[in-house]
Amino acid sequence: MSLDNQFFYTIKPESLKTVWENFSKRINGKFDFKESIRANVNGPIYTYVILSHLDDCKLKIHQTVYINPGSNDQPTPQEYTLSRENSSDTHFHIWRKGFFEKLFGLNKADTGNPEIDTNFSLKTNNKKLEELFKTNEKLRNLLTSSAYLFFIETRKRVLTMKLKRTGIVKSIDDFDSDIEILKLVLNTIK
Repeated sequence: MSLDNQFFYTIKPESLKTVWENFSKRINGKFDFKESIRANVNGPIYTYVILSHLDDCKLKIHQTVYINPGSNDQPTPQEYTLSRENSSDTHFHIWRKGFFEKLFGLNKADTGNPEIDTNFSLKTNNKKLEELFKTNEKLRNLLTSSAYLFFIETRKRVLTMKLKRTGIVKSIDDFDSDIEILKLVLNTIK
């Protein structure tokens, strides 16, 4: 039985720290690890952060893990944040439709894929991003997975792209897969 399927699992902070450190070195990033003790709770909090650049964007990768001895440890979503100055207003949001959106047919995605069009809403002002989402199966599968949350917005001339992934990274390959998607999107909106 894999760790993912067990009711109780324990995150090994040192092995997770090693994966984060190695990936940070690989992308010439700055790695930071912090251990905090919580008052009135048995387990510590571990925070992992990588600061780097991806193309012309600032990149921050962040995750916090709450250790609960005797029960499931609780990781927050691993969050990738890319930001850069941007002269145009770009936004892209995809989300699972709620009851009323499905009932009244609101916020259609119009991807040509009936399952996605029925269950997801898509809002963007960037035709290239919309076309990429419709034609790239890997991107579409990732963004419609319950394990991911993704959006792009521009505020005060700063473009921000966020990708959140549930669970923990098990290897550098997990980081590489997420970075590959971010690069694909970045190259589309240049």
